[in-house]
Amino acid sequence: MTPSSNAEHPLIGQSQVMQQLFQQLNVVAKAQGPVLIHGETGTGKELVAKALHQQSSRASQPFLAVNCAGIPQELLESEFFGHAAGAFTGANKPRKGLFVEANGGSLLLDEIGEMPLSLQAKLLRALQDGSIRPVGQDTEEKVDVRIIAATHRDLKKKVEAGEFREDLYYRLETFALHLPPLRARGADKLLLAQSLLEKFCHEQQRSVPGFSLEAQQLLENYDYPGNIRELQNILERALAFCNEPRIEAWHLPERLKTTREEEATQKEQNRNQEVEQRLLEGNKLPTLDQLQQRYVRLILEETAGNKRRTAALLGIGRRTLYRWLDEEKNP
Repeated sequence: MTPSSNAEHPLIGQSQVMQQLFQQLNVVAKAQGPVLIHGETGTGKELVAKALHQQSSRASQPFLAVNCAGIPQELLESEFFGHAAGAFTGANKPRKGLFVEANGGSLLLDEIGEMPLSLQAKLLRALQDGSIRPVGQDTEEKVDVRIIAATHRDLKKKVEAGEFREDLYYRLETFALHLPPLRARGADKLLLAQSLLEKFCHEQQRSVPGFSLEAQQLLENYDYPGNIRELQNILERALAFCNEPRIEAWHLPERLKTTREEEATQKEQNRNQEVEQRLLEGNKLPTLDQLQQRYVRLILEETAGNKRRTAALLGIGRRTLYRWLDEEKNP
């Protein structure tokens, strides 16, 4: 099991959804308009943003990232656009904002959905005109920055709720990329697991080359509600507790095993309900003879018509089975 990645960037994946994303990245990276990356928390939106920057003509210029939800609202404007000396209490000297620091390069606005409406208007102006005005400054400055916005929220719903500017939304989604959740990436789960294990082994100077078959099955069958970030945490923990030549099932969190057991239990319950419905079909309760006939037919279907196996499962002889079937034909 060898990790594979697109030759032009470090993203890993062989699934169809990731191959489609790679193709889109190759096209979008060559353009200059803003990009909106949407995906669940932990799917690797910043990694995709970095890949876009590295493949673009701006690769030699700065790439900066800021989490819009991690900065106090009263400091956001200064953080983005900078401020002049004396613009507010404590502003003893001028400060460059992120737009100036990223000039010529790319700026990732993570969790763009958390940006207050007052700042959204100024961001839209920067996108349309390439102009910014630092806090407390009378003149505007020209900047050349490619905006890459990322969010796990449904921005269309925020627009409908009046929490996000419609004009900014349509400006940002000039190029829209969707990151699939890890549960939708099939065999990529094991490719990523192997790659991350090798990374952690290198960092910790360990030699654990892979996973047991049971551990692989657990990793492949889990849904990862926390996506790649959760997989990273799982493997970092597993490696810390591993004293074996490979990662075994018991090195993995209990929730991976519980999920499998719960799925098996649910399948069994569904099967039992299906059998019960078939035996009791109709508006009236069946007679014992009808129950017997229905159950025999059900077992025959399960054994693909094999009468020897059917008789064995029913705990009767084949002659008795033939007699029951004859009685069904000739009541």
